[in-house]
Amino acid sequence: MNNYEEYDEYEEELEEAPKKKKFNIFDWYFKREGKGDPDDINALEQPNIKNFFKLAWRRLGKLMSANIIFIVANFPIFFLILAMSGILGERAYAPLNQQWGVLKGAMLFEQSGEMSGYISLFGTKASVSVINTSTIVFFCLTLLLLFTMGFAKVGTTYIYRNIILGEPIFPFADFWYIIKRNIKQSLIFGFIDTLIIAMFAYNIYFLFINYSVSTMNSIMLFFTICMATIYLIARNYAYIMIFTFKLPLKKIIKNALYFVILGVKRNMAGVFFTLLVVGLNLLIFYLYVPIGSIFPFIITIALVDFIGVYCAYPNIDKYMVDHSKDDESSSETVTESAE
Repeated sequence: MNNYEEYDEYEEELEEAPKKKKFNIFDWYFKREGKGDPDDINALEQPNIKNFFKLAWRRLGKLMSANIIFIVANFPIFFLILAMSGILGERAYAPLNQQWGVLKGAMLFEQSGEMSGYISLFGTKASVSVINTSTIVFFCLTLLLLFTMGFAKVGTTYIYRNIILGEPIFPFADFWYIIKRNIKQSLIFGFIDTLIIAMFAYNIYFLFINYSVSTMNSIMLFFTICMATIYLIARNYAYIMIFTFKLPLKKIIKNALYFVILGVKRNMAGVFFTLLVVGLNLLIFYLYVPIGSIFPFIITIALVDFIGVYCAYPNIDKYMVDHSKDDESSSETVTESAE
């Protein structure tokens, strides 16, 4: 055997030998996205809990992408975080105990060892942030959420809907595509939606810190939470209908309220799993603050919104979507089918 034959045999052995694949940090993402055919899940035909977990796990990368897009699109939320963090405010010292005012007044009339002991016990002070001009400016900049929320919510909801349908997902391109087709309704409903959510958040916070003042406050807190839950369920349907059907905004809101009752079973399941996800995030935050603080910016918001769309869209598909092959203008007749 000559040298050329030995070299050829050596080349053949190298080609047959399995090549050791180099480690790539992006392999996890692309394997997760490309594993299997999304259509074999039948998430729309069988929208059960099992398929939800399979779909969420398989499309976890897309959910994370949608979560980041939502945060970036709602950039004014960072102004709110900065304003509430106290970094921009001026530092001052205030007593921690409510008895400080009484003791301070009593000390003006009596100077004794006992009074000094009470002062040292109840007079502990802590550093607090006082609102200044910078804080007010950043709070005002937060009002930009009135104009960004609708676009961010419609765009990401469209991504979640396509995940359920098993369609190819291109998060950034899909986001801009659906916004350009629904600019007016997205802006108007997002404006209304942000105001209503802010109103519910303020009312719940105020009643929660004052619920012990009177029994009426406790009753009002309960009913406010119930009304907020109903609205949060209805808004999932509203955002889906904005880009799914050609309906006036008034009828979209009306039909969304109907679906709170029509899909009560799936809606209650959605509320349960939403509370579960939020509760887990709060538990992680309690155990380790840095990790718990990062999760909402990575996956928590997307999971909560995906749960809402997964519970809502099968009901819309059942009651509003015209599946007849001979009717190509189903979007014009969906109002009658829902009402």
